[in-house]
Amino acid sequence: MAYSSIEDKYLSALTSFQFPDAPVDDAVTQEMAPGQQPGDILLAGSPVNMSGQTGFRNLPTQPGGGQGDTIKSFDPTVRQKLSDFLQSGFEGMGVDRYKARQNAQTIVGGGSSNLPLNMGLADIVPFLGTALQTEESAILAGESKESLKRGDYGTAAMQYGGAALGMLPGASATMKAAKALPQNLSMGLSTQAVGGMQDVLVGPNIVSTRLPTAVKSTEDPMANRLVIDLQAVKQDPTAFAHNMGLIRQYPNFASKARNPDKQAEDFITEVKNNLLFLHDQVPEATRQRSKLWYDGARNIADRFSADYGVPDQAVSGVLAVLSPQKDWFMNVSLGQRVLDIATKQQSTRWDSSMDVIAKTIFGDPKYAPMVDAIRGKTLAEVNEPGLKAMWLRTYDQAKNPREHEIVSPEGDFVGIRMNQDGKSPTQTGWGSLNEIGKAIVILEDPRIETISTNLGQQHKVRNFYSNIYAPNDPAGPVTIDTHAVAAGLLRPLSGNSREVAHNFGSNMKGEVGPKNSSITGVQGTYGIYAEAYRRAAEERGILPREMQSITWEAVRGLFPDTFKSQAKNTDQIDGIWLQYRKGKMSLEEARNEVFRNAGGIRPPEWEGAGLRLGSTQAVQPAGNTGELPRTGLPGGGASGAGGIQPATGNPQRIKQGRQALKPGAQ
Repeated sequence: MAYSSIEDKYLSALTSFQFPDAPVDDAVTQEMAPGQQPGDILLAGSPVNMSGQTGFRNLPTQPGGGQGDTIKSFDPTVRQKLSDFLQSGFEGMGVDRYKARQNAQTIVGGGSSNLPLNMGLADIVPFLGTALQTEESAILAGESKESLKRGDYGTAAMQYGGAALGMLPGASATMKAAKALPQNLSMGLSTQAVGGMQDVLVGPNIVSTRLPTAVKSTEDPMANRLVIDLQAVKQDPTAFAHNMGLIRQYPNFASKARNPDKQAEDFITEVKNNLLFLHDQVPEATRQRSKLWYDGARNIADRFSADYGVPDQAVSGVLAVLSPQKDWFMNVSLGQRVLDIATKQQSTRWDSSMDVIAKTIFGDPKYAPMVDAIRGKTLAEVNEPGLKAMWLRTYDQAKNPREHEIVSPEGDFVGIRMNQDGKSPTQTGWGSLNEIGKAIVILEDPRIETISTNLGQQHKVRNFYSNIYAPNDPAGPVTIDTHAVAAGLLRPLSGNSREVAHNFGSNMKGEVGPKNSSITGVQGTYGIYAEAYRRAAEERGILPREMQSITWEAVRGLFPDTFKSQAKNTDQIDGIWLQYRKGKMSLEEARNEVFRNAGGIRPPEWEGAGLRLGSTQAVQPAGNTGELPRTGLPGGGASGAGGIQPATGNPQRIKQGRQALKPGAQ
């Protein structure tokens, strides 16, 4: 049977990628030693960091590291290169980015393929996919050796078996196709139920949302998907009972139950109903767009991945580790600043303008040795993540505009963000050097092990990564931040609120805080709120992350900074809930009274692009960990990076995020 002209072009392109005329250069290697900065938490380096080395000024590196190793730059496989080539061609014909990626990977294989098990048409054409499978098999064989060195014999066996099978021409595709055809056979790897959610073998670049670190832990967050949910919270009965005792003290906790299990059910039901109430108050048109926040986040990750030539999981990791104490607009801007400087300014040398800025933000004498260590150097000449972070932040504040842009739910940039006066742009403030350093480590070594380590133990950051990277993940990750807790309790909370601290596993100064578990990886009361969000989402037929983004936007409009910054307002709302707790007001009456006192839900910022409540400092002093207002992208005009056009407001134009991962997806 003759091939069509389109098939001939495809086969020609495939052949050129499988059998290139010129050899491919070896991957560039680079030394990496985790650094530590005064006043900052020690950076988490690559899982194979150099424990025998020392950090800045001979400070010890992270304990428990392995033998010395080097970090290789991201080296895409032939399949990945061909996928990118085909995707570019589809985009050139006017196909949107998501659909172009899906079409390309349906042809050649990949995570967005429409075919089962991430296979592509190339896999089932005799011998056509052999080169693709052979290269991937070689990679699996190498990974098998590394797993053996770590003592991970189970993973090594799976990798070696996959490598051996892939070396047989056509065998891999035959096996995949055979598994995909019978409808009564499992489409993925086997799962083992643990409580309410399922712990499954981890797919590519997916992380567990809880991270056990204790030697006594029996769970492996890299081999299995560990989820933060109610069942995980209950694994430690003592900690569970203690944490429910803290929740019992909240103004709107009205349950009379004495059993922790029943108390938890009553609290989850109340939070769930508050979320449903808040969800239903949002106008339908707004709701249809605000539920798209993580689809838009995935679109931004795809755009940045293409613009800066880094893998999508690295972009997602960078955005996640820079997210604490930031809202989305500033978070996106900081992520792009890190990507832009780290990929384009390696040969730029420290100059006098950076000296001036360094004196402002790193004027404390404790930073002097660090500044001296990087003064006069290019970014490429700086070796330690902590010092690279200092160089990068100093360069940004010396060279780049301080404003950032408003981001629409669809992931478009819709104009420079303005302060309340409507005349001055909102300024961009950095977080800690530790967060910047983690972002740099992830960029230099985008393996999932490194990403997982640097995401840390906080459920919020780990769920946020998952929501960005795989917004349709069936495990239902949900990002519970300050606003998410406030939405669940219908109270004007801030980063300094007791309930928010408990959610993150922290305590208020002078008070007893929640019990955390390094054995299970459970932190604070997070899993209880996550359970409420999942139940609320199920009742409305949406994803948990969609429930979170709708109510997140709504509670910010209900309790803006100008409202919750006044003690009289927060006291008044708490007083309403105390009346409910004492039985002097019904739940419906309490909710309506809260809405009346707060003035109802104000429209989202992106619906009236350019409006902004509050302001931030142009230069945030080092070590300031206070909650920063709002987010966005660096300057370059209101059209956004790469000439992105403003959103039309039509939710039908959304370029949906990463295709839903089937349970056990390989």
